[in-house]
Amino acid sequence: MKRLLCLTAIFLTFLFSSQESLAVGIGRLYARYPNMDNSPIFNLRIKTLSADVTIRDQMAVTHVDQEFFNDNLARLEGFYVFQLLDGANVNEMALWIGGVRVPYVIKRREEAVIIYRDIVRRMVDPAILEQLGKNLFRLRIFPIDPRSSRRIEIQYLQPLPYTTGTIQYLFPLDMTDYTSAPIERVAISIDLQSQFPFTSVETSVDQFPTATILTKLSDQHYTIVYGVENVKFAKDYALRFKVNPGAVQMQALTYASPDSLKESPYYILWVTMPDTLPGGTVRARELTFVADVSSSMEGVRLRQLKDALNSFVDLLTGEDKFNIVTFATNVVSFRPDLVYATPVMKDQAKAFINQLVAIGLTNIEAALKQSLSQTYTDNIGSGIIFLTDGEPTWGELNPDSIAARTRRQNVKGVRIFPIGVGTDVSLPLLEKIAQQNGGILTTVTANDSIALTVNTLVQRLFIPALATPTLDYSLLAAYDLYPPSLPTIFSGEQAIQTGRFPRGGTFDVKLTGTIRGATYQVQNRVAFPDTDRSMLAIARFWGAQKIQYLLNLIRQVGEVKELVDQVVALSIRYSVLTPYTAFLVIEPFTGFATSVDDEKGNVSQFELLQNYPNP
Repeated sequence: MKRLLCLTAIFLTFLFSSQESLAVGIGRLYARYPNMDNSPIFNLRIKTLSADVTIRDQMAVTHVDQEFFNDNLARLEGFYVFQLLDGANVNEMALWIGGVRVPYVIKRREEAVIIYRDIVRRMVDPAILEQLGKNLFRLRIFPIDPRSSRRIEIQYLQPLPYTTGTIQYLFPLDMTDYTSAPIERVAISIDLQSQFPFTSVETSVDQFPTATILTKLSDQHYTIVYGVENVKFAKDYALRFKVNPGAVQMQALTYASPDSLKESPYYILWVTMPDTLPGGTVRARELTFVADVSSSMEGVRLRQLKDALNSFVDLLTGEDKFNIVTFATNVVSFRPDLVYATPVMKDQAKAFINQLVAIGLTNIEAALKQSLSQTYTDNIGSGIIFLTDGEPTWGELNPDSIAARTRRQNVKGVRIFPIGVGTDVSLPLLEKIAQQNGGILTTVTANDSIALTVNTLVQRLFIPALATPTLDYSLLAAYDLYPPSLPTIFSGEQAIQTGRFPRGGTFDVKLTGTIRGATYQVQNRVAFPDTDRSMLAIARFWGAQKIQYLLNLIRQVGEVKELVDQVVALSIRYSVLTPYTAFLVIEPFTGFATSVDDEKGNVSQFELLQNYPNP
């Protein structure tokens, strides 16, 4: 068993080393010969793939069923890897064992570990599904018999993004970085409904009418079916739609438990800002780009950072003032203070950018202090773009202290817009910096274009935005709200809040904030029915948001027993993976586990475990 675990570590090293290059995707099954140090890695062929999708307004629930085939003449062990889109949460899993579908159960992590150790003690090689990072999961599967298939199901929910009036659902199908083998059968079925009439519904495969059936059942209800055979996919499947809400800027989805006499209903509220807000655009800007050049930025990230910085400089006009501050163990600035973006200064800035190297630790507090010490003259037109890929490792290390010092030092009210790159970044710290300094947090994966993210941020940075927004639910008496405070909302964008309420009805909801110092307010009548039992995902989304709030609190104050117990209870109740719980799929047939040396043995147990401790 020790040898087996050692070999597992070698294979894990391969997967961890390739983690940076993993695109968002559904189900890749990597396999190798068991008990062989120098085994080649096989990307097993996807035999069939089906997805059943339910979309209500902007909440989507996706059920994926995949079958993989081992074309080799040898028994293999493998890892099923899937990475979900930002904001998605896995809430169900099932495995097919001996032709029978076996769903998961969720247990406290300690109990799962006891079961796992008991299996290991009996010389059995259990399969383990764990969360590697943000929305990246890996399931160990053994055995994968020669010339046979393995079937896996997962279900996840996600709120759909809204961009300039368009809502998009994306199903990852691009497998060019995984396999060149065609998939024998692919079927995607979508049930799409909205409270408001659709003005357009289109897919990325509309050019293939023989493979797509788009049926309009009503102005507010469509079904979409896409099916193909023996196809190699080089791009993802996308569904884009627009609705006509009229003058309405708020909409809610609710869920009432069947045991509603004992349990209050749940809701999600979307707030959409108008495409234009009062205040006009800012002509002259004072911008500082603060860039992490610590050792972890070496390689692809450093090249992306240089592209982003050069693009940032290109966007500046002669009326803008700017500076570039880089930091690792030490802080180095392009200029001691803000300078006008003249052609000469822009050329010199690019020369400064192109000579950057990534080396050193991460001194976040010193970088922010130096950036805020510059001569800003206008808090409306001033801003700091702060990019980092890690947690503080030099200077002040306490996130609460860094956030508090930054708030005190920001005497001019400069808006700070953090960009977190990758999965190792201290998101609670960056979220607090953004909230306390009038900005918003943007996160990008290792594969996202940092330059594109920066371009989008800079271009919208100084259009009017609603700062310090608050929602008043009046007689709805909403409680347990997450996030407890809303971020800055830009024109044409949305904010989401989820919560509970004691009884349903139609209520006045008021959004209040400030736009460049002036009070802005909008009020809508919003329906909150307390009889809708069709969308369990609403309750699970609320549970996931509350768990995330508690996990952030645990990172700040430590593993207080009461907080951990709350996370465990919520995880079990709402089926949300956490560092303290596990999903288990237990073989229902024999009641015992077979040895890994038994050539006829089936998988006896699967576990979905968080990396622990986390962080």
